[in-house]
Amino acid sequence: MKKAEVIKYFKSHYPAENEGGGDWRFTLKDDEVGYSHMRPQLRGKLSNQIIGVSLVMAPRWYRSLMSAVLAKEAGFLFSTGDGNVYIKTGGEVTEAHLNEITQMALNWFRKCCAEDFIAPELKRKYEIYNRPGGWQYDHIIACILKGDIEKLQSYLDAFKRGDRMEFIPLIQQEYFERAIPLAEKYRSGERVSPVAF
Repeated sequence: MKKAEVIKYFKSHYPAENEGGGDWRFTLKDDEVGYSHMRPQLRGKLSNQIIGVSLVMAPRWYRSLMSAVLAKEAGFLFSTGDGNVYIKTGGEVTEAHLNEITQMALNWFRKCCAEDFIAPELKRKYEIYNRPGGWQYDHIIACILKGDIEKLQSYLDAFKRGDRMEFIPLIQQEYFERAIPLAEKYRSGERVSPVAF
């Protein structure tokens, strides 16, 4: 199977977005449970092709909180990295392989939605803030869910003094300003965390 045929197959099943350079992103899930998109990757020779997908996902509640903090639609809690979900076909990729890789992606999404899978991830990210990349966004969300106003306020106070405390440049002062009122709602019980950690 050629790359164009893989793209055509997924376009016939899922909402698609052309990212340029021949790369496509397909929305696997977008419902009240959560959001996930995948990027298919075709590798190998025609006699031994590998079909893989890279995946990202976020439960709907996570995405809503992240959007409130960032003031735009964004955020993913889990990612597989490039091609970590794949099938070695031992031949040419067929439509059956594409069905199978799609089922693997949906199974991964369901696994990531489970509280017992999410809880340890949020616990780790709540306890440590100064890791690079998306970790720090997740840390802010974990602080909100815990109702940890003091921690968020300490970050805000540091930013106001000009101390970024090892936060990546993408993290802005207004994120903490938006996060604190949300954390107050979780602390007061007005909102209840969907995950105990």
